Amino acid sequence: MEQLSPQLMNRLVFAVIMHGLNEAQTNLALTVLTDALLHQNGQIRELAVVALADLPVPPANRVPPLTQALLDDNSKVRRRAARALGDQGLASLSALPQLTQGLKDQDPSVRRDCAGAIGRLGTAAFPATLGLINMLSEFEYRTRAVAAVALKRIGRAAVPALLEAVRSGDAERRGRCAVLLAKIAPDDDRVTDILQSVRSDSDTTVRAMADEALQLVNTPAPIGSAA
Repeated sequence: MEQLSPQLMNRLVFAVIMHGLNEAQTNLALTVLTDALLHQNGQIRELAVVALADLPVPPANRVPPLTQALLDDNSKVRRRAARALGDQGLASLSALPQLTQGLKDQDPSVRRDCAGAIGRLGTAAFPATLGLINMLSEFEYRTRAVAAVALKRIGRAAVPALLEAVRSGDAERRGRCAVLLAKIAPDDDRVTDILQSVRSDSDTTVRAMADEALQLVNTPAPIGSAA
């Protein structure tokens, strides 16, 4: 096979996305793309992740090399890998420790995409709860929103950690956790009790968020909605 170059990788990516590979070629492509994740050229490594994400092989075969790519020195490669893992369904559960570590990445885009991938794992991603809660204090609204969605998808398994976080020294985190608790478990007495206590918080914004959360808790479900 000719030496890897960005041009060759572009052709391989095109072939993969168009699914113009037979079984033998697909197996060869998996090997080539996995090896390409170690290439010195960052563009080639990024293109390898793009192709791996669409390679017509079982998700379980894509996850190990994509997990490897989460450790790349190039933030673009890490971000592509996080997004691709989010598309692999529960097969990506084995990558949860690496995705959770990615919540501390120095690049905010990588942190956000790792949070998005974790959220797509649903309740099985509850071990990442604390990392996601920490992201509720992120500067960028988009990042906070993605983390909040991921916590809602984890659901009631996240409640104990959220209850603890309402006692956090970070005012913004306290308020956002209060609202999330009301959305995730409005019928939980522990949630009602802690929201009542937060109404006397020293921070004006947190008190307002607690009032908002209590309104969610006290608003009856629409008639005909599922229990």
